[in-house]
Amino acid sequence: MLRPFEYVALMMPMKAVLKKAPRSGIEVEEVPIPSINQDEVLIKVRAAAICGSDLGIYKYTPAYERMKLPVVLGHEFSGEIVETGSAVRNFEIGDRVLSESVKACGTCGFCREGRSNLCDETTLFGIHTDGAFAEYISVPSNLLHRIPEGMSYEEAALVEPLSNSVHFVLDITPFKVNDYVVVQGCGPIGLFSAQLFRLGGARVLLTGLSDDQTRFDIAQGLGIETFDIENNDLLERVSEDTCGRGADIAFVAVGAPQAFQQATEIVKKRGQVTVVGIFGEAVDLNLTWLVRRELVIKGAYDARPINFPLSIKLISEGKINVNEVLTHKFSLEEAEKAFRVGLERSGGKVEFIPTDSR
Repeated sequence: MLRPFEYVALMMPMKAVLKKAPRSGIEVEEVPIPSINQDEVLIKVRAAAICGSDLGIYKYTPAYERMKLPVVLGHEFSGEIVETGSAVRNFEIGDRVLSESVKACGTCGFCREGRSNLCDETTLFGIHTDGAFAEYISVPSNLLHRIPEGMSYEEAALVEPLSNSVHFVLDITPFKVNDYVVVQGCGPIGLFSAQLFRLGGARVLLTGLSDDQTRFDIAQGLGIETFDIENNDLLERVSEDTCGRGADIAFVAVGAPQAFQQATEIVKKRGQVTVVGIFGEAVDLNLTWLVRRELVIKGAYDARPINFPLSIKLISEGKINVNEVLTHKFSLEEAEKAFRVGLERSGGKVEFIPTDSR
């Protein structure tokens, strides 16, 4: 016997933003509402944000050539549960929830250590399985977190990217009060990470290009110093600020080879370079320079499950401001326009707010 929502699913399709072909671009089409397994819930998507990886997928850069096609994009989202599987016990219809983006095996060494972001069997929404740039999405209930009272759906959709920054900064990049940190890249991850470093008492310099003025304005409104590397000398600025010592940390939040190379030049001896950007090409590294300065280089990828509750708390308590970073909202039908804002770096975070009459 069909459950009530299954009647709707059989009768009506939903709108979705898809990647269908191995070339630049996206499509907006009507597709079937997803069915759910016994351990899953069906979520009516209320807000879904565009990530830097979605922009890479749009352009179909080499980093995404092995993704599943066709696929509904999107992995940063929040919504309301409208149906639950027979084995779901901890959530009910009507619950407001957000989700982790990584589905892992749960049994490997990394998963047992709470590092499912490093599981070799992971699947990600919007890359390997259908994502959240749609009116509905099916999600395993073990990935869900409740949205606290007072937090909007728009804010809740940004818990996932903030959780990435929490992992990158608090798990991977040890720092102290008054450390000098250069965050390279003023996109949303750079803006969230800069706030976290500043919250911990570091002095932060956020870098970008001459056409990043909108993002510089956001950062300055949050009390973060900014620096245009296109028209100014970053090495000279860091040297002046640190009396020639160099930055304690360079945090590479952009997938540009020149940014990584510059990071190794601006950090002090025994300093750390944390790399979180996804690079579409090989990067040259002067290993002799690295060895003689005893530099530490660490990569950081995705978020651990433990990062989500802290991210929710940071937003709820007003310690991290995600609303200032969110600058644009679009319907699913306006997907091309939404992606254009992200690709042109003419705003901060961009979200879809799906509309649905059901």
